[in-house]
Amino acid sequence: MTTHEEAIQQEIDDHGVVVFCSGLTETELLREAAQARGHAYREVRMGMGDAAMRERFHTLQAMTGRETLPQVFVDGQFVGGMQDYLAQGAAAGMGAEAQTWVKRLGYAGLLPFAFGVLVLLFASAHSPTGQFFSLWTMAYGAVILSFLGATHWGVALARGQATGGAADYIASVVPALVGWLSLLLLPWAGMPLLLAGFLGWWGYERRVAARLQLPDWYQRLRFRLTGLVSLMLALAALLVWLG
Repeated sequence: MTTHEEAIQQEIDDHGVVVFCSGLTETELLREAAQARGHAYREVRMGMGDAAMRERFHTLQAMTGRETLPQVFVDGQFVGGMQDYLAQGAAAGMGAEAQTWVKRLGYAGLLPFAFGVLVLLFASAHSPTGQFFSLWTMAYGAVILSFLGATHWGVALARGQATGGAADYIASVVPALVGWLSLLLLPWAGMPLLLAGFLGWWGYERRVAARLQLPDWYQRLRFRLTGLVSLMLALAALLVWLG
């Protein structure tokens, strides 16, 4: 790592929002947005009149792939320019009533899983009833997994010019493919594939949460829901295996 890379890394290691900008950059909107979202805010002014600073700017360009200032980092993750940051975080500013509805609907979405598992507890997986509710559970799981991917497609559209580009769109269709493939398999194989899909997508969301500015309350909700869905799918798979 070069001296300039080390210097940049030290700057972005801080929690909160770090903005690399020129001496002429108007950053008032960024500062106000960061404060409204409860983020610590700091600026790193890069005066282009200094040769060393110009070299550091070129290093920053190489690190992020973005040619212009300002460049915004959140909790050490590059999120793009000013408009990228401003376009994000709408969910973070969501009102209490809207958050309540998201949580209610999220937990209500567990009911079909729970009902399917409940039936499998009392009906043999090889009986007509057991076979039906095995497919019930798998089909619903495939729909929900596809829905989770679709939310990221929407986030990618909303972010426009933000970093991630095609990778965000490609990632967002993977859950639908996993769900579809699970339905082509028998329940004893399809349910574990769905389980892997839910856990894998949660892991992916954790990795991109800072860049996508997923609010903390939403991440906590996703953790709880993924945990409960995973437990029910694991139990359903076990019941199918045991017959």
